[in-house]
Amino acid sequence: MSAPTVQIRKMRWWDIAQVDQLERELFPHDSWSTDQWWRELAQLHNHYFVVERDGVIAGYAGLSISGSDADVQTIAVGQAFQEQGIGRKLLTHLVDLSIEMKVTYIFLEVRSDNVSAIALYSSFGFKEINKRRNYYPDGGDAVILRRDERDARP
Repeated sequence: MSAPTVQIRKMRWWDIAQVDQLERELFPHDSWSTDQWWRELAQLHNHYFVVERDGVIAGYAGLSISGSDADVQTIAVGQAFQEQGIGRKLLTHLVDLSIEMKVTYIFLEVRSDNVSAIALYSSFGFKEINKRRNYYPDGGDAVILRRDERDARP
């Protein structure tokens, strides 16, 4: 039996329905709307990607670049595909793009109780710079992380 084929590619408009469905499953209380996905893809400074595993969208990620700063808009991996390194592949792709685009800092927000995501981001050199209390609709706090691209890569 051969290993599954995993491919990262640019997100296109025809991916929105699948990504939107995955978003609602993963974030039922604060998922993005279909219209928001359309608006995000329309912005030239936004770079969104999907991961396909054997032709099925397993995850997605987005990076917004403004000048020398970038913001990770989202990284998500479907439940059936978690713990398989797909989140790491997506984050590597976003970091590589930021290096290519000469970004100095990458920022992101993550739920303070998302221990596995924080560990992943930390392994890429992201460091906590602040917290946002009650950031999420359910009252959850966010941790703001920053990666200085002048630092060595993991």
